[in-house]
Amino acid sequence: MSYSIIFEHIYTTDNIIYSIINPIYNQETIVVKNVESYINNTEDNFELIIILDSCSDNTKQNLLNFITNYKNKNKNFIQIKILETLEPLFETKCDNIGFKIAQGKYLLEIQADMEMTEIGYNKHLSKAFNILPNVIAVSGRCAHNLFTEGGIGKLGANIEKDISCLNVDKNTFYTFESCNRGPLLLDKEKVEKLGYLDENNYFLDNSEHDLMLRAYLKYKYICGYIPINFNSPLKDGSTRNYIKDEKNIKKKKELEHKMGVNQGGRYLNNYKQYWINLEPNSFKI
Repeated sequence: MSYSIIFEHIYTTDNIIYSIINPIYNQETIVVKNVESYINNTEDNFELIIILDSCSDNTKQNLLNFITNYKNKNKNFIQIKILETLEPLFETKCDNIGFKIAQGKYLLEIQADMEMTEIGYNKHLSKAFNILPNVIAVSGRCAHNLFTEGGIGKLGANIEKDISCLNVDKNTFYTFESCNRGPLLLDKEKVEKLGYLDENNYFLDNSEHDLMLRAYLKYKYICGYIPINFNSPLKDGSTRNYIKDEKNIKKKKELEHKMGVNQGGRYLNNYKQYWINLEPNSFKI
């Protein structure tokens, strides 16, 4: 096993609907604030699975200090598990660990630099699954094409903008060829059917895009974007680009040598030869 469970607690024994998966690397200054935002603003029964991926700062200590003294005030918060990897695994493998042990109907991947600010954000994202049977994933961040121009939402630097500044309708589901992690709501059964994220060709970026391409080509599953607000300052993201400890530096170099410096992006080009460009669409929710 590539990880150990360092903390777990069951608050109630009700059925779990949403499984929040939260991989973290070196976020000591914001980890408590962000985790608390998931607990306070998620509606319907949920569990929280946090994967500490070989952190070299005080993330682990700060998180454990918070959660061991936490008095549960959200009746929908069913249980928590905090895992610690035995070596640097990076985001794709950490996501898969969480996905595989999750007990909910929906997998909700939230990146460590994201603070959820809307109460019931998860229920809003899930509305797409209620209107279309072939949806595999809904992003609260953005959706876009991969091989042609086109996209919508908090793309690039727009991640810091309020959705009121973007040309979007909060009650619309926008479909494109792919959508991004953070926050990303997935149908667990469909993800299992596809064999989860591809760990052989991706370790940090692009594995969600690979999943969306496979989903459509094999089963005609679609994905898209529903606008929600959240905080994700650019200064808090991409901590893997500023690795200082030798263990993580060595592992990242090994993976880049195997998969490419752009973390598997070149592998996506294999789909071009048989890909049929999807026309963007929109659905009222």
